Amino acid sequence: MGNEVKSTFLGNINREFEEREVSERAKKEGLGYVNLEKFAVDIDVLKIVQEPEARVAEVFPLSQVGKKLRVAVVDPDNTETKTLLEKLNSKWKTEIFLCSPSSLAYALGHYDTDLFRKRKVERSVEISEDNTTNVITKIKNFGELAQKISSMHAETALSEIEITAVDADASDIHVQPKEQGAVLRFRIDGILHDIFSLDNETTKKLLNRIKYEAGMRSNISDVPQDGHSNFDMNGRKIDVRISTLPTPFGESVVMRLLDSQRGIKDFTELGFSEYVRDKMLTALTNRNGLILVTGPTGSGKTTTLYSMLSELNSSQRKLVTLEDPIEYELPGISQSQVNEKKEYNFETGLQALLRHDPDIMLVGEIRSFQTAKLSAEAALTGHVVLSSLHTNSAIGAISRLRNLGLENFNIAPTIVAVFAQRLVRKVCPHCVQRVDIPKDPKIRTAIQRLEEKIPGISASTTVPKSVGCEKCSQTGYMGRIAVCEAFLMTDSIRKIILEGKSEMEIKDFLINKTDFVTLFEDGLMKVLKGQTTLEELYRIVS
Repeated sequence: MGNEVKSTFLGNINREFEEREVSERAKKEGLGYVNLEKFAVDIDVLKIVQEPEARVAEVFPLSQVGKKLRVAVVDPDNTETKTLLEKLNSKWKTEIFLCSPSSLAYALGHYDTDLFRKRKVERSVEISEDNTTNVITKIKNFGELAQKISSMHAETALSEIEITAVDADASDIHVQPKEQGAVLRFRIDGILHDIFSLDNETTKKLLNRIKYEAGMRSNISDVPQDGHSNFDMNGRKIDVRISTLPTPFGESVVMRLLDSQRGIKDFTELGFSEYVRDKMLTALTNRNGLILVTGPTGSGKTTTLYSMLSELNSSQRKLVTLEDPIEYELPGISQSQVNEKKEYNFETGLQALLRHDPDIMLVGEIRSFQTAKLSAEAALTGHVVLSSLHTNSAIGAISRLRNLGLENFNIAPTIVAVFAQRLVRKVCPHCVQRVDIPKDPKIRTAIQRLEEKIPGISASTTVPKSVGCEKCSQTGYMGRIAVCEAFLMTDSIRKIILEGKSEMEIKDFLINKTDFVTLFEDGLMKVLKGQTTLEELYRIVS
């Protein structure tokens, strides 16, 4: 063994011992542990602690959710560390994770812009800050962008489309083929907007570039393909999940934009009503059981599950996840991504997760009988299991599990709570108008029901009406919040499930015998509070 190789080998061994020693010390002191060399840095959280004080105090910010801030420290008893933690505690509820001096030194390098932007995966597109500023400044409207794209190199054209989409807070980019060329569309606040048309030549070069960066086969166009790429935008890592679909006019492309470094929001920031938040917090106090979040694609299920995980996360618990894909990277949580090509799916992954002695498990989605069965067994044997289902209502989760093959005697004792949600657009505060509450008897009946369950809910006699202005791009809306219906499992509900009652019978029981608030009623509460409009509520919730 050469001296250089031997030195490297011994260095790796010493680093392993260093991390092991810190991990054991963290356990003894009842603190969390993190190896910062394997941690994905959040640029927004990085700004909470400036570089000079981070170096002096040996403190590194990890994540921030609501008022909860997680930081890594080398020695919590160090004088400078204590001083900085006291400063942070005045604003945040701080949770401490121990880290080694070596991994801290590595992480502090992220304060250096060049190091922070360094790409760590293949097929990535680096977008410099100067380029981003230039694009956002020069492109006054999408028409200008359309003119620029046709004359650009394919790589530059794709970069500018991605930058513009992120700057517009778009969740998806669509390239939809037509007889001549294609239409570029952005999904913003859940609504698809036509941006501009692409000619045949531009469409072809753009599609080839997308497939190249996503690792797809450019010579295959008659079967669907999936891939992914990523790019940096001012230090923010944007992951792009890409899917193609053959059509008579060419390949349709959808690019899902995932900002993995965007902070996890708490329940209030997501827009849940106090009524629903109370049920969520109550459900999360259970030491075992299945907690389900349901809704169609794009209803915010994953975001809610991550917020639940963050609420449960502590150094006294082992949290593991099985996801497809990993959308947010969370400190202190073991996250795993399924890979169907390697026969690593939710079933095989769930079996592996159970061997890692978890307290809390997140299973991204229950799609099959085997996943449902394993999740139920885990929930009955001392684990908290969080997962999602594609159903239209909270009560629909019971029918869905039955359809997957679970028996009533498996379902009734397993479920702790079910939350069904949708996302509605928030009315623009800059141009909103107020109008009288309509005299629709259905609305009056819903308000009467809410008054019986939630005192003071109908204090307002007017509701918002969207108008449209420059600040909201003439849509009348800005951002989205969740509307949700929820029930906690009780002995009475278990009894009617065990009796094999139908979905409609269970719904009638919840509505007439409990404090259950429907999706529409929860949305109506938000209308009465001035957060959204009746038109938007009717669009999302029938």
